[in-house]
Amino acid sequence: MRLVVTGASGFVGRALVVAAARAGHTGVATGRTPPGLLPPGWEAESRAACLASAPTGVPPDTLIHLEVRQASARPGPDELADLERVNVKGTAAWLAWAGRVGITRFVFVSSVLAVTRSPGPITETAVPEATAPYGASKARAEAAVRAWVGAEPGRSAAILRPAPVYGPDRRSNLVNFVSRVARGRPSLIGDGAARKSIVSQDNLVAAILHEAAHARSGCVAYNVSDREGHTIAELATIVAELTGAPRPRSVPVWLARFAAPLADAVGRLSGRDLPLSSARVRAATAPGFFPCDRLLETGFVHPQSTREGLAAMLAGLGLTPPPAEGRGGSPRSDGAPR
Repeated sequence: MRLVVTGASGFVGRALVVAAARAGHTGVATGRTPPGLLPPGWEAESRAACLASAPTGVPPDTLIHLEVRQASARPGPDELADLERVNVKGTAAWLAWAGRVGITRFVFVSSVLAVTRSPGPITETAVPEATAPYGASKARAEAAVRAWVGAEPGRSAAILRPAPVYGPDRRSNLVNFVSRVARGRPSLIGDGAARKSIVSQDNLVAAILHEAAHARSGCVAYNVSDREGHTIAELATIVAELTGAPRPRSVPVWLARFAAPLADAVGRLSGRDLPLSSARVRAATAPGFFPCDRLLETGFVHPQSTREGLAAMLAGLGLTPPPAEGRGGSPRSDGAPR
């Protein structure tokens, strides 16, 4: 395949271009500035230059849209304007460009935050988010993708909604969480029984390439998460086992909720991202299980288990201890698994 990848300088974009080249695909990688260090068969273009021209040579088969503007817990006016400019109008600009140059397959990497949360498994048919600024911007972008598909016969699109993405990069999700577990600091709020979906960088990249290669008719949305579903406590236990850390420690929910407003104020004054905040308390206790059954029905196979993904992340962050003789899986003196 010949691909166009937007947001190719990002955490997922860089890994995607490398994996695509390894699979024999070529294409154009774009970003706000031309991405560097591309594999053979890939050209770099700035976003503005690409949108202002038509591709030369072999026409692209598929456009993979990763370009995104993230948001803080309390976005200000400038941040809200950026969400609209990048996530909504930016997606519309790439859809219009794809239509002009004859691309008929569009893979849009959205977010599980584009739909409202509810107790229990949250499927692809959940109601679009309309209140939270970031999620609402992704929901509006999804609507633009559907309209683009419906406007012209022969067009198709896949909307991929990844769960929080983690991997061997400090820009990824879970960095603060795994670091606290590895250092033996409190990492759980309450008993950590909330079931949460996450997705490793490798699993998300594989899902994107899977959908780029399978041009189905119409527009279909898929949750993208690791195949296994884990509670927060189970994830913490896996990290502790992989790093040789003590059993994960927790903070009572009532204490976390009491202290969070003070931590928010300190964080705002200091400009620091503190380990405790109202947003983190909400995230630790809110529903967040997004099963990927619909994606599995298409024949997708995860290349990594969650444990393998976390092991790669911890190694990349330098949090995995070096091998030591006699260390491997032996029980600790307190009987807890290592």
